[in-house]
Amino acid sequence: MCAELTFKYTPDITMMLDWLASVNTFTIGIIVVLFALLVKWSRQRPGRYPPGPSGYPIIGSLPLLRRLGSRPHVIFRDLRAEFGDVFSVRVGRSLLVVINGIDALKEAFIKRAEDFSDRPDTFRSSVVLKRNGIVPSSGQHWKLTRTFALSTLREFGFGKRSLEARVMEEIRVFLEVLGDQKGKLYDPKDFIQLSISNIICNIVFGKRFDHDDAKFWKLIELLEESFRLSQTVSTAFNIPWLRYLPGDIFSLNKIRNNANELISYMHEQINDHKNTFDPDNPRDFMDVFIKEQNRQSSSNAVFDDFNLEVTVLNLFVAGTETTATTIRWTILQLMYHQDIQARLRKEIDRVVGSSRFPTFNDKENMPYYSAVITEALRFGNIAPLSVPHGAQKDIEFRGMFIPKGSTIVANLDSVHFDPSVFEEPEKFNPDRFLDADGKLNGNEKLVLAFSLGRRVCLGESLARLELFLFLTSLIQRFELHPEIPDKMPTGIPTKGLQSGPPDYKVKVVKIN
Repeated sequence: MCAELTFKYTPDITMMLDWLASVNTFTIGIIVVLFALLVKWSRQRPGRYPPGPSGYPIIGSLPLLRRLGSRPHVIFRDLRAEFGDVFSVRVGRSLLVVINGIDALKEAFIKRAEDFSDRPDTFRSSVVLKRNGIVPSSGQHWKLTRTFALSTLREFGFGKRSLEARVMEEIRVFLEVLGDQKGKLYDPKDFIQLSISNIICNIVFGKRFDHDDAKFWKLIELLEESFRLSQTVSTAFNIPWLRYLPGDIFSLNKIRNNANELISYMHEQINDHKNTFDPDNPRDFMDVFIKEQNRQSSSNAVFDDFNLEVTVLNLFVAGTETTATTIRWTILQLMYHQDIQARLRKEIDRVVGSSRFPTFNDKENMPYYSAVITEALRFGNIAPLSVPHGAQKDIEFRGMFIPKGSTIVANLDSVHFDPSVFEEPEKFNPDRFLDADGKLNGNEKLVLAFSLGRRVCLGESLARLELFLFLTSLIQRFELHPEIPDKMPTGIPTKGLQSGPPDYKVKVVKIN
């Protein structure tokens, strides 16, 4: 009976296996054809889109951008040479349009500012910060928030000499700590960042923090980590299905938690301010916002608590990272260019002397300082791709079509390291900004470290004041020497959107 059953069903099983094999072959064939069509489609782009490299199905040119870790601006140098000043790169579902060169940058972000001043949808701006604050927002919300922030900051000294006293308070503490090292090798990174951060905290929160304040340190650490993770987050936003992989591979949860913790701290500060608020005596940025909040109707989204929290967070970040990183870049270069350091000190001695601290009034008589710090801003290349912009509508530009939803990048690196603009750009050379008489020659206007157009950095005036007072006070009183005189520290100088120097130690010797 078993034999009979076997004889009866064997042909059926054989037929089934043959059928499955034929189905698999057919399915594989369909997959191959679809894959080939997908590859062909991915390598095509509409004729009027900005030109660019061919990508892969689904992920686009992501492997190309990640070839040098998180330094896409280096890749963009080659792409510009191949495709011109305006090119595009597909990253997952998104089209990244990169604008290069001083002429194209000015045309887009200054002459065509109305079209190019919005922000793109990103995980941080749209999902976490909900398009609030100064940096993530666009349109009327951004204009009103920025206008209020700028006018209020001016009340507290932005662009005025009255702000010097607050800056000098931190500089005296900074110099005292350096003097306490008594010529020992010292990594100044954290202390520089804390000192610079305290200045904006004084303006925004109405107080400075002790350098051993545990919560203050935590804020700085959260800020640092957010910058480091910024590249992985953009990958997951452009390829949405990656967000649903198990675990937190792309640090989305980490970014969200960090932002929530930072915003929670800002919320605590707001509550403290509301509990002690005196409308006749505004102490800082928060008090002025609360005063205006009480005057406005409850439906005005610009003056709600969450917009204040994100705005203060934006000011905290912008008022810390760029200036602190530029100071670190400058110290590193001065250590390894003793001739530049000595020449700068000679100018300080001639203009300021040794009996008083420098003041911002001295700056106009110190063209060599201006050349040194301009070269540090260029060479440091702090934000090589600025902060991304976004096309909120279809844009026609230079005979090309930029579709709505594209991310637009202002490639500042394309100016700072363009050999046709700055000869031998890989060399640190302040003299490139001076004429034969030792005066500024106008090339300093080509350094776009604070970006350009409507989105130019809100804190540029404060940053320039801080850079002048910190660095001239430092060089006036100390000599800077490297750990290893004939070997500059190496390492990829980057952390997400910011480009910082490799870690180093400095020997600070007091001048008698």
